[in-house]
Amino acid sequence: MQAFLELVAIDSPSGQEEAVGANLMQRFAALGGEVVRDEHGNVIARWPGAGNDWLMLSAHMDTVGKDTGIRPQIRDGIIYSDGTTILGGDDKSGVAAIIEVLLSLREDKLPHPPLEVVISVGEEVGLEGAKWLDKSKLRARQGYVLDSGGAIGSIVVSAPSQDSLRVVVRGKKAHAGSEPENGINAIRVASEAIAAMPLGRIDFETTANIGVIEGGTATNIVPDEVNIRGEARSRNGAKLDSQTAAMVRAFEEAAARHGARAEITVVRAYNSYRFTPETPVVVRAAQAARRLGFEPTYRDSGGGADANIYAEAGIYCAVLSTGMDDVHTPQEHIAISDMVDSARLLQEIVINR
Repeated sequence: MQAFLELVAIDSPSGQEEAVGANLMQRFAALGGEVVRDEHGNVIARWPGAGNDWLMLSAHMDTVGKDTGIRPQIRDGIIYSDGTTILGGDDKSGVAAIIEVLLSLREDKLPHPPLEVVISVGEEVGLEGAKWLDKSKLRARQGYVLDSGGAIGSIVVSAPSQDSLRVVVRGKKAHAGSEPENGINAIRVASEAIAAMPLGRIDFETTANIGVIEGGTATNIVPDEVNIRGEARSRNGAKLDSQTAAMVRAFEEAAARHGARAEITVVRAYNSYRFTPETPVVVRAAQAARRLGFEPTYRDSGGGADANIYAEAGIYCAVLSTGMDDVHTPQEHIAISDMVDSARLLQEIVINR
């Protein structure tokens, strides 16, 4: 728990992970790890062990949004922020669980396989650190990512693909008071497009969102440019293609109606993966949970994680819960007992692999 309290107090919004990364390098070196930091800021540490099958333990060091000055508080066995920021349990609770296991292995001289710890940057802005990471240099072919909520023993067995959309709507500038009819209002075009497209919960495995819209310079100028960023996700490839096409079509049709132009870029941010209860990393996690008295549950996720990127590289990682709740909000919290149990479960997986 102490490591968690110290880590969340180190500011680390995506793109600002230098200080927390340096802290982690010191911690891992003190625990006897061979530690490197790649040119992107990802921290990779290794500990030799019994056998030749390396096991990855992974989490991410960045926190969502721009919140800084996080001040953790403990009330009735639960850790909160002071209510003005997120807590940063996503994903410093995962980092702390890994640190606790490494500390326990060292202090108690517990046997374990060779361990490869990867703590990534930029996860909250599209899994960027894991994408940039040179996966060819990793030794593990399977492992566990500590980056989920839910009851301890919850195992994420599938996650969606995501398409990221960037759109520039170009209209025509004019004076809004003297000649508005000579302009083409890019904000209106964008608004009509967004209103026409399916958004939110599309079905049980598909979602879509417009998250950023920027444009205009003054109330007396018909705006000639609007920038929009959005996304679509689905665990079903055909559904994702259909949803993305519907969003693109809405922008194109709205632009055509008004004589505007829509410049649309669609990028596949990451691809889906799907495991079963019989997948080896899932089996081991479930067996470990049962040995500790937790009932394993298998969950389909609506969000991506570094595990998506690792799976594309042939490194199969199950995502485990740390117990974090209400993430990405000022109400975010995590029970100390869940933090302890998530570390216990991870240790049970490691030492009985």
